Formats: sequence, structure tokens, C-alpha cells
Amino acid sequence: MGAGQTKPTKYASGVAVTAGGVPIDLETVPVRIDNVHIQGLGRTKDDYVTQAISELFKACTFNEMVFKASEVQRRLEKLGCFRNVGIVIDTSKGENASQDGYEIIYTVQEIGRFVGGVNTMIGANEGSVIFGCRLPNLAGRGERINIEHTIGSNSNKSTMLSYMKPLGGLWNSDFTATAYHHKIPAYWSGFTTFNTGALLDLSFESAQRVRHNMQYEGTWRQLEASGRTTSFAVREQSGHSFKSAIRHVMTVDHRDHPIFPSTGVLLKLVQEYAGLGGDVAFVKHDSELQVNIPLPFELVLQGGARFGVLRPLDARVQTQNVSDLFFLGGPQTIRGFEMKSLGSRSGNDALGGKAYWASALHLYSPLPFNLGRGGFGDFFRVHGFINAGNISDSSFNTEDFAQSFQALLSNFRASYGIGLAMRLGQVARIELNYCWPFRYSKGDRLARGVQLGLGLEFL
Repeated sequence: MGAGQTKPTKYASGVAVTAGGVPIDLETVPVRIDNVHIQGLGRTKDDYVTQAISELFKACTFNEMVFKASEVQRRLEKLGCFRNVGIVIDTSKGENASQDGYEIIYTVQEIGRFVGGVNTMIGANEGSVIFGCRLPNLAGRGERINIEHTIGSNSNKSTMLSYMKPLGGLWNSDFTATAYHHKIPAYWSGFTTFNTGALLDLSFESAQRVRHNMQYEGTWRQLEASGRTTSFAVREQSGHSFKSAIRHVMTVDHRDHPIFPSTGVLLKLVQEYAGLGGDVAFVKHDSELQVNIPLPFELVLQGGARFGVLRPLDARVQTQNVSDLFFLGGPQTIRGFEMKSLGSRSGNDALGGKAYWASALHLYSPLPFNLGRGGFGDFFRVHGFINAGNISDSSFNTEDFAQSFQALLSNFRASYGIGLAMRLGQVARIELNYCWPFRYSKGDRLARGVQLGLGLEFL
């Protein structure tokens, strides 16, 4: 609130105290937004900012005004145009000020025309260094161009050029076009793929915390054997292929925290159709569900499950290669097994599968004895877990769903263990676990004992 405020001066949990000490319910205090000022605009267009503040003028009570003002501040920060966004709420002044009038002032600092730097990123049990530059807010409406070159610790390399245009509107939509070249070694299967292509992505929200991505991807792929020890089953799939696919990704995320949630549900569904030209033709479904239940003593019970199936469009010929299949195992999926090692093998190489399921049950706890509470301790969780799952190299027959699912359930793998998890920022985490695989098949690569996990997504 600004200086000179004569209306409610102190508020908490919906209750205000006037200068005379009289409590007031802020839900009943009427307000009218007379003016909204945005100071610091340069090349950013007025109409692009206006759409972010329109909700403010619908506030009718003091609580609504404070809530909507904070929401608008977050929206302005997400526009990708400003480095800092400050906010001041004050009573209206001047001859035209209404009796219950307020004005809200946002102070913004625009991002420069060129932003560059070196960053680090964590992937599937590997680290990467990213050299990038960005041209933000090109035409004053949030447009930006990104150029990135990534070098990974497992010899991954990637170069990308992308253009993003916010479309806004009620669905908060964005459009992104990306051209890329990736080198992706799959050491667990003895091959390396070189992918060069383009990705078009339309992203929008159909409801609160429900995000959709409609994508088209065209990729020229080259699969090569990594060395002399690569098995013939992988070598015979070497060569060039062109994949033309459409994809729909729906993410519903109601968790209170992306890394260590204490409550909420995550649902992610991925549907892909490859076969719009090219020589790759299949339908692929992948899904994930996570449920978090708070318990007494700050314990959290978390259950997770994943399921995926790939079906060739023509069962008489092979219209996919090993890089299109599912892989299972490792510290991010079925702990207690080596990375992506489950399922059929040829020599030392995992061959992947056309159907899989995986599940996990965790019990999370803060560090014992309130160690580091309110400081470094908030970055850690202790957990006990049990994992189970299976993968099959046979196509999933939807016409005989019960038999196919029963076959996929049989001979499943399972493990249990305890460990320590540490979050890195708001996107990644590290796990140090001690694992006991207790159900496995002949040929499985076990990782009994200490196992280290590093990545973005954990089951």
C-alpha cells in the first residue's frame, strides 16, 4: 500500500485493522480499480501488455484486488520481456478519484536485445553444458529467437535454432518452430543416432494446470553402430530413415512442488502417429500417473505408474528401428537394474520393447531430527521405495487385451531399497540409493547395492 493510505492499513488472512484498531473483513471491503500504470516500457507494445492486466478491473473486493494484482505481476514476469517487475498498490488521488478507488503501479525493467551465456543441464544420468544466445522480445510482443549448442558428458551433442511467438488469448497459447541436429549415443544398445529435422509446436491451456502440445516433427535419421562389439541385431537396423509424425502431449499437473511434492496429482499422456510419408510407420502411446498423499509427521506417500505401447501400422514389415522402441531399467525407472537394460538382449546390447509398464511406491520424509530445517535440509528427502515393471518385444494386441496384458504382467522385475534424494533447483534431482533387486530374469543386468541417479524425471 502506498504512503498516505487511509483505508485498511494492515491485513493478514483476510482480516484488516484500521488506524483505530477496528477489525475489518477484507472480503467485504469494496474497491474500484481506477488506474493501472506500467512504468518502464520501451520497445514492448502496449497491446501486448494490456492483455495481461485486463483481469485487474474485475476486482470488487480488497482481497480480490490483492490476489489479481499478484497474478498480473506473475503474468508480466512470464511474458519474457522483463527482467524485474515491481508492484505498488495505492489509493486513487485527484479530482476524478472514486470513493473506493485504487490505482496499481507496475515498474518493469526490459530485458536487453541480446542475452548470452553458458549454462548446465541435467538429463538421464548425465550432465550437459549449454552455450546459448537469445534475442528476446524482437518485435515488442514477446517473440524470441534461441540458438543453443549442447555438449553432454556421454558424448551427446545438439545444435538448435528456435523461434517462439506468444499467441496469448484465453488459452494462453504459444507457437514454436525449431530446427535441430542431434547426436544421441545409446551405449546400452551399442548404437548412435544422428537426427536432423524440424519441430512445430502449438502449446495451449484448456483449463487451469492442463497443458496441451500439438506437434509435427519431420526428422532425417541415421543410425550407426557404436563400435566393433555392437551386435548384428542392432547392426542390421543401421542406415538412414525419414520419420514424419504428429504428436499430442497433455499434461495435468496439480502438484504443489515439481520435485518434492507433498500433495497433488500429475497425469501425462503422449500420443504419436508416425507415417505421414517417410519410411517409419507406427502408433505410439505413453502415459504417466503420479499421486501424492500427505501423512502425519510430514511423511508423504507417493505412488507412480507408467505404461506404453507401440504398434506398427503394417505388421508384415518392420517400419521402425531400435531407436523408436521403449527401454526400461535404471535409477530413474526400475531401480536396482542397470540403465535401460531390461528386456531382450543380443550380446551386450539391449533391444528395447514395444510394450512396457513400470510402477513405484515411495515413502518420503524430511531429514531426521529436523536437520537443516529452513535451510539446506529443505533440499533433501529420505525415502524408502519398491519398484516393479516389465517390458516386452511383442506387439500389444488390443483385440485380445486381457491376454496381452497378462503376458506383460508375467515375469515382471521388482526391487526395493532406501536412499537420499536432493533437489537441484526446481527442475532436477540426484538420488543415492541402496537397492535390493528381488525379482529378475536370466540375463538381466543387476545393480545391487549403491546406485546413483541424476535427472529430470523419476518414477
